[in-house]
Amino acid sequence: MRADLSVATRFVADHPEEAALVLEQLSFADGAALLAELDAAHGARLVARLSAALAVDCLRSLPDRLVAGVLDELPIDFGARILMRASAETRETWLAALSVERAEFLRRKLRYPPGTAGALVDPLVLALPEDLSVAEAQKQLRRSADRAYYYLYVVDRDQRLVGALDIRELMLAETKATLGAVMHRDIQSVPAHADLAAVMVHPAWRDLDALPVVDAGGVFFGIIRHRMMRQIAGRANDQEVQPMVRTLVSLGELYWTGLSAFLAGVSAVTPGVPERPHGGEEAADGTQ
Repeated sequence: MRADLSVATRFVADHPEEAALVLEQLSFADGAALLAELDAAHGARLVARLSAALAVDCLRSLPDRLVAGVLDELPIDFGARILMRASAETRETWLAALSVERAEFLRRKLRYPPGTAGALVDPLVLALPEDLSVAEAQKQLRRSADRAYYYLYVVDRDQRLVGALDIRELMLAETKATLGAVMHRDIQSVPAHADLAAVMVHPAWRDLDALPVVDAGGVFFGIIRHRMMRQIAGRANDQEVQPMVRTLVSLGELYWTGLSAFLAGVSAVTPGVPERPHGGEEAADGTQ
């Protein structure tokens, strides 16, 4: 074993959280190169401390067999969190590379009944660890602009949602501060098992365009967008759902009335993050 690889392996084994901080400052390609050099056990130890979104970005550059090795070593819950954040195509490719038994365990963890928040969640949204500096978070935002919405979600090293801040706040924050020091801790979220009715009438739609979704342990799964709920509302015809539809539309109109100035500020200070289409609705094909 090369001396440098031996040192890296020992560092990962003895200081996984510090190693994760180092890896999060590398490019995705460099991070993948490091993971490729580690054995599956040490790679899994490191991946388990990364934010799930960044873990996916690094793992996507690895051969499927190496990804399968890491997923085999991770606890089922950790593996499911990573798979939740991958695209459907990537997720199925990685599951196919696993043993039948392991893949089935993970599929069970990923499975939420239709009509629940867990089934509606969009996992492809940026979430970063609370001990990351503002400067590094700004770099991650620019590198992952396609995963940036209008809020940055903040998680602990166990992937539990602990806070959030909007992108303008991030860009104006003291660069040496940690996300944990500048984030808002009092945030609204939706349980992954919540049904459609509960999600539709959630009072936070009055202030937010997206609601974070968490499991029973507070682990961040992703977000539900207001646009998606409007689309569901548009397809709802029965008398039970229509009152919820009216409530959702009313809350949404209040939200958009106060948002346009904020979005103008975001676009001015955040190059690479797309402006929201005028009027609050995204493109019909789901692009942003």
